[in-house]
Formats: sequence, structure tokens, C-alpha cells
Amino acid sequence: MIRRSAKVTHSPQGRQSGFSLIEVLMALLVLALGLLGLAFLQVLNVRYTSSAEHRTMATNLATEAFDMMRSNPRHLVVYNRVTEGYFTGYTPDTAGCSKVGDDAATALNNIVRWRCDVASQLPAGRGSIVIAGSEAAGFTATVSLSWSDDVGRADGQAGVPGKTTTFQVTSTL
Repeated sequence: MIRRSAKVTHSPQGRQSGFSLIEVLMALLVLALGLLGLAFLQVLNVRYTSSAEHRTMATNLATEAFDMMRSNPRHLVVYNRVTEGYFTGYTPDTAGCSKVGDDAATALNNIVRWRCDVASQLPAGRGSIVIAGSEAAGFTATVSLSWSDDVGRADGQAGVPGKTTTFQVTSTL
């Protein structure tokens, strides 16, 4: 009787049972880098959301200034007074903003209230209104707002002011 023996050969893949330590460490490294990237994106998201919120506030404040001037066209010259405090470092006391009278017909109260809104709603916010033209040719008003923005500031610079962002709108009254 002839015996046949079958030779069984094992391939290298057949002997492997599980992951090697190097593979596990590499997977953990890739996971850690991915989580670190997500954390960085979250920090940037908060900064850009804050910047967008400030731009929206600036747009609303500029629109409010134009509405004030259009509702009280006889006192357009008074609205140039907003600029007086802009260049001299005028920063209104935001705690006193609530004490400003609510008389909407008074242009001076409108200016004081608007200055308080700019200072309280925008970080290091400053605003100016420049009116040019004449009654015969028509008036053109330019509202400028500037504030400190956090987008340009690096991490760990909490005491350092960000870059100054300026928003300017010109309209015919």
C-alpha cells in the first residue's frame, strides 16, 4: 500500500492573529492628530462667529444712524457732532447709557444714545458720522465704525488687542 502524505504549508498571513503594537500606536497617533485638528477648528469657529456677530452689530448701528438722520432731517448738522468725540478718544461711560433720555425727537439724545450703543456693543468700538453736501444738491452721509477684532490675534494673547476692523457706509439722505 502506498501512503501519500500531504504536505501542509502555512502562509505568513495564516499565522498572524491580531494587531501588532506598532499598528495600534500608529492608529492612536492618527486619531490624536485628528482630534487635535477638530479642537483647533472649534477655536477658529468661535473666533469667526464672534467676528461675524460684530459685523452684524456694526451694520445694524450704521442703519440706525441713517434712520436717525432721515427721521430728523432738520438737524443734520447736529449729527456731525458724533465725529467730535471720535478723534479725541471719546469713550462713553456704558453704565450711563441707560440714563439717556428716550426722547427720539431730540437729535442730541440720539447722538448720545448711539455713541453708547457703539461703545457697549462693539469691543473698543468707535463711530463717526460725516455729512457733506448742501440742501440744494442733497446731503451725503458717511457712517464709519471701527472695533477690535479677535480674528487676527494668536492663541494665548488674551491681553493683546486684536486687529482693528473698520466698517464704512455712505448713503444719500
